[in-house]
Amino acid sequence: MTNLTGLVGVVTGASSGIGEGLAKMLAAEGVKVALAARRVEELGRVVAEIQSGGGTAVVVPTNVREEDQLKNLIERTQQELGPIDLLVNNAGVARNQPIHKLNMKHWDLVMDVNLRAPAYLCSVVLPGMRERRRGFIINIASEAGLFVYAGMGAYTVSKNAVRVLTQLIQDENQNRNIKAWAICPGMVDTPMGADMPSGNPEHFLKVNEVVDVVRFLLKQGDNVKLGPEILIRTMLDPFEH
Repeated sequence: MTNLTGLVGVVTGASSGIGEGLAKMLAAEGVKVALAARRVEELGRVVAEIQSGGGTAVVVPTNVREEDQLKNLIERTQQELGPIDLLVNNAGVARNQPIHKLNMKHWDLVMDVNLRAPAYLCSVVLPGMRERRRGFIINIASEAGLFVYAGMGAYTVSKNAVRVLTQLIQDENQNRNIKAWAICPGMVDTPMGADMPSGNPEHFLKVNEVVDVVRFLLKQGDNVKLGPEILIRTMLDPFEH
């Protein structure tokens, strides 16, 4: 099994939900993590909890729509923690509209956060991973990245694109011992999931269930290839009450 102790990781959208859960899991596994999000107070809370458990974490306030802030995230992580071995692109937004009612302002927001930022961060960290011949890319996509759901507009397009981005990363880098996964969960009991008015949170996936799958993937030996698409669905109908 792979030992993660001493690796350096970056987690975007780390102030709550899946990002928070992944950041805490990675720290518990010995990864030194840089936590990025806009909500500084919430990031501070997560870092404090990690540090109280003996983990290493730093706060890097980041709006992923701003390229200079993404550059700062990478530079600060490298300066304070070291070369980046593991990247988690978790920050995401949803604006659900059918294409015939498309609002281009919302389109740009979703594409900037869900696709452009992950693509940029991957492009920046991959050269170092390739040189060291080791690395992990975890892109949090969605069930909507594998299936097309009417009315989900820009979100579905962005998450399908993230899945393809991940496939490209794996195909282009697997001979360098770099693993990439597009994690595609269904409805998850997070603040974003709470915005689905017709959903039943009692039937949603729990954050720890998604985190456990990612932990399993990371712990596999170098010779094990899984994915890159990892679909995680609940056994229950998330819209049944």
